[in-house]
Amino acid sequence: MAKSDTNVVIVSKITANNQVTIPKTVREVLNVQASDEIEWEVGFDGQVTVKKASPEESDFWKIVDEQEEKYGKVDTPEVDWGSDVGSEEFD
Repeated sequence: MAKSDTNVVIVSKITANNQVTIPKTVREVLNVQASDEIEWEVGFDGQVTVKKASPEESDFWKIVDEQEEKYGKVDTPEVDWGSDVGSEEFD
């Protein structure tokens, strides 16, 4: 899509399953394709901004899994606090 000084208005319809097809022009501007993630930001005034999700945010758990494979699990062992010394009842 060529750059323009004016905004482009595109209308989409919501399906019965609450799904919307992202128009080709919008996909091209956002540089997104199938399986990419997009980020929706909803302002207090009702304005919605849509942008391509950054890899750092969308791949967080993938990165966690990779680091777990590389470094192993980070499990905290159960802390031994010793034996009870008094009543566990509080007034």
